[in-house]
Amino acid sequence: MTIEFFGTAGYHPCETRHTSCVFLPDAAPNAAFLLDAGTGFFRLIGRPLPSQLHIFLSHAHLDHTVGITFLLDLIYSAKCEVTLHAEQRVLDVVMQQFSKTSLFPVALPIKLAPISNNFQVEGVQIETFPLQHPGGSLGYVFSFSNGKRLAYVTDTAGGGDYFSRIENVDLLIHERNFSDDLQELAQRSGHCTSADVAKVLRAATPKKAVLTHFNPLTLDENLDVDGLRDEFPDVVFARDLMTFEV
Repeated sequence: MTIEFFGTAGYHPCETRHTSCVFLPDAAPNAAFLLDAGTGFFRLIGRPLPSQLHIFLSHAHLDHTVGITFLLDLIYSAKCEVTLHAEQRVLDVVMQQFSKTSLFPVALPIKLAPISNNFQVEGVQIETFPLQHPGGSLGYVFSFSNGKRLAYVTDTAGGGDYFSRIENVDLLIHERNFSDDLQELAQRSGHCTSADVAKVLRAATPKKAVLTHFNPLTLDENLDVDGLRDEFPDVVFARDLMTFEV
């Protein structure tokens, strides 16, 4: 199974990164999954797609949802059916703002699927859990038919109440928005520092960890300023268009 990072910044795009969007082109037979729909969503337009595209939103903040307004180009070029999965309150906010409104004047031809804690999509078992973030956010664990488990955790302040949910997953995609010197800002905005991520990795012991959702003002590609790799040498700091196989 392939995982592609279309956007790895938080808050807003910058010269080298777009905002949150992770693509799983072969998540299930005849179905692709998209984790969040930030500005990186544009990278999907014009690509060959299966008949079904399922989009899973963590929450309603613009850096995770604005790409939904790019869907018209995608649907008309790919001829695929799109289903948007999120909490009902998130679906309400997104559709009230982005479908046939003063912000976006055209109705979006997509299916809406309010989610519960545990559900299945295209044979993939999905578990969700709440995260500590202003306005709320959801983490996801996807259990695929090949036996692999993938956890997607953003945006969060890194509280330990979800660590057991992601224990020993094959791939953990987790935010690391701020370096440790910006701890106060991280706490106010509900995001993780390197120290927070270290706590997650110690407790959850994923087989592979990929960090994303970086501060867009950090243009230096050497993101390991706090030495996370000293303790976790295999941790990956994602870049846009980076691809993994699981």
